[in-house]
Amino acid sequence: MQRHVPRRARRFGLSPGRRAAVRRLLTRPPQRSTAAVLVLLVLVVGVASARNGAVPLTSVVPLVLVGALLLRLTPMLVLAVATVLALVASVLLRAEHRGPVTPSLVVVIVLTTLMAVQFARGREQLGLTGYLGEAMLVDLRDRLLAQGRLPQLPPGWHAEGLVRPAHGDAFSGDVLLSCLVGERLEVALVDVSGKGQDAGSRGLLLSGALGGLLGAVPPHEFLPAANRYVLRQGWFEGFATAVHVAVDLTSGTVSVASAGHPPAVHAHGATEAELLETSPGPPLGLVPSAGFPAVGATLAPGDALLVYSDGVVEQRDVDLGDGIGALVTRLLSLAPGARAGALAGLVDDVAPGEADDRTALLLWRDAA
Repeated sequence: MQRHVPRRARRFGLSPGRRAAVRRLLTRPPQRSTAAVLVLLVLVVGVASARNGAVPLTSVVPLVLVGALLLRLTPMLVLAVATVLALVASVLLRAEHRGPVTPSLVVVIVLTTLMAVQFARGREQLGLTGYLGEAMLVDLRDRLLAQGRLPQLPPGWHAEGLVRPAHGDAFSGDVLLSCLVGERLEVALVDVSGKGQDAGSRGLLLSGALGGLLGAVPPHEFLPAANRYVLRQGWFEGFATAVHVAVDLTSGTVSVASAGHPPAVHAHGATEAELLETSPGPPLGLVPSAGFPAVGATLAPGDALLVYSDGVVEQRDVDLGDGIGALVTRLLSLAPGARAGALAGLVDDVAPGEADDRTALLLWRDAA
């Protein structure tokens, strides 16, 4: 049965096939024709700049930048060679007719060309083409980070999560995952060893893999399964600490298991708090068939549970125990009715720097 399409949509809209063609054109532009046009324009600019000065030599810069966005490495190298030839020709011809080219202009063009080649080389290593190719990585990151978005909880329960990569980067070595299975909330906070791009890439990998495990296996099997997965990766000096929390939202019972992670904090109202410590298992990826014993607790009305990465409590000039103590004190300073929206300020007060990734989750119940 043929669907009715309004005349205006037929006139101004694009069919799915045409939209796909436009996307292919943007993400995978024809390399030979694009490179040929850019090379020709670069050579024309070089000669015109030397002959009559009608076109400034700096016009090659935007052409090189366009090539960096659209071309693969080999066509980009051809464009770089053409740019150098145009620059040399312009220097020689201009010296005869219109005076020498300034050294600063030569430096700008050469540096721009080198940066463009390096940009194309990096994209070639990723197997991406077209100037929209990098959007795939951003989309992947957003899809994986969406697994950490906290689900809608039943009345009386509240939760806030926070992930702050070091130095304001877009990628983090900390992973926060959550899911709601019936009346059971499960949360996993994973802290990958290392810093920078290496930790961020491994964090993305774990986010996808462990996000698929969370809620799909019984709570007591999550950390053993995660440990087996990390071991299979064979990372050189790569491991991760983790904490897994399972909360029965009907009874308030909590089960916390740790893999070399700092202890969770259980606040009893705003009067006292305890660390949910047991004999933690080793970090993920170090010991095959490791055990991860859990510790239990009950969140009564008005109580709160806080899990966090070591970047929140471990500072260069502060002992780990002192950092945890400061975190507990700051948590108890919050009245049960003032916890909403307070997690970011709490983390900033305890760990104001950006030298490490800082991740935390605060879960609490309304007071009776």
